[in-house]
Amino acid sequence: MKTTRQHGRRKVTLKDVAAQVGVSHTTVSNAYIRPGQLSAALREKIFAAAQEMGYTGPDPAAKQLATGHSGALGFLFSEDLPYAFSDPAVLTVLNGVAKSCNELETDLALISAGSSLRNMNTPVSLGNAAVDGYILYSVAPDSRCVMMAQQRNVPLVVVDQPRLDGVPYVGIDDRDAAYKAAKTLLELGHRSFGILSLKTAHDDYFGILTAKRRANIAHSTIAMRLEGYLTALQEAGIAPETVPAWEIPINSEEAGAEGARFLINRPERPTAILAMSDRVAIGAMKTIRAAGLSIPQDVSIFGFDDIPAAATADLSTIRQPHEQKGTEAVRLLVQQDGRQNVILKTELVKRGSIGQPPKAEPSRG
Repeated sequence: MKTTRQHGRRKVTLKDVAAQVGVSHTTVSNAYIRPGQLSAALREKIFAAAQEMGYTGPDPAAKQLATGHSGALGFLFSEDLPYAFSDPAVLTVLNGVAKSCNELETDLALISAGSSLRNMNTPVSLGNAAVDGYILYSVAPDSRCVMMAQQRNVPLVVVDQPRLDGVPYVGIDDRDAAYKAAKTLLELGHRSFGILSLKTAHDDYFGILTAKRRANIAHSTIAMRLEGYLTALQEAGIAPETVPAWEIPINSEEAGAEGARFLINRPERPTAILAMSDRVAIGAMKTIRAAGLSIPQDVSIFGFDDIPAAATADLSTIRQPHEQKGTEAVRLLVQQDGRQNVILKTELVKRGSIGQPPKAEPSRG
């Protein structure tokens, strides 16, 4: 039998394997992309020869041309790649996607919107990734990647945002969930609130959520959560413009800690803080305690997501089904039965981070 040495440093091709086995190059190709058309014995013979010769299989682009499918789905998200492996919510969504891909025997390509735009010629960029469809996960609506994904002419499914005409969507009722969180604190007697908001636009702004930025929120999930909070407060007679809010550019404990410093150092310290994520809330809790304040005796705090660390922190929160978002997204992408929106249920989880507001100290006359 010939070995790879006979091919020198030249790359072994499909035709080399075919000549070695004594079959046509189409037969070798079918062993990889249409295995059902060959007997098990012939497939094993071809694979054994390929392994000995150092042939690793058809080029992905060639495979896609031959079958019309690449055998992979693309998962596109806004942040840089390391974020996908450090954020518990993203990891859980990815786990749902990965489980579904595994069942379908489909590969998964992770694509960062930011990295893709910076490196358009890299193998994993949005412009040239060999995928059969994209899951757009919480991508900024004004990101150029949204337009680029639509131009690829492959099926798309959106998780969380942005809402795109004619594109299936998987998410939750963010407004209703946020409304219930604020309502819970109101029912405990709170009337002084602060909000820790995730970023409202596709920029790196970090600071007070100004009236102008409130009026021009690009991220629909953030707009709905803020609307839910403020609607509940307004129903209780609290004017939305009087509620201080701090905007955070990235979902992290460190950013939450910084935002909490702004809120608790105001002349009128809020008795309750509504945080748009658990990571932000957990960071805020550290700042509150470092300032010598107690939770919930001095300040109550309510998160959003119910990541595993929320239970450890005894954080009240909104539980959303992250893994189910991933599985539903793959289902919609594969079925492609027209526009279909899936709104998943959330659950309000009460823990020890919320309680009645502190009693006002009696005035000294």
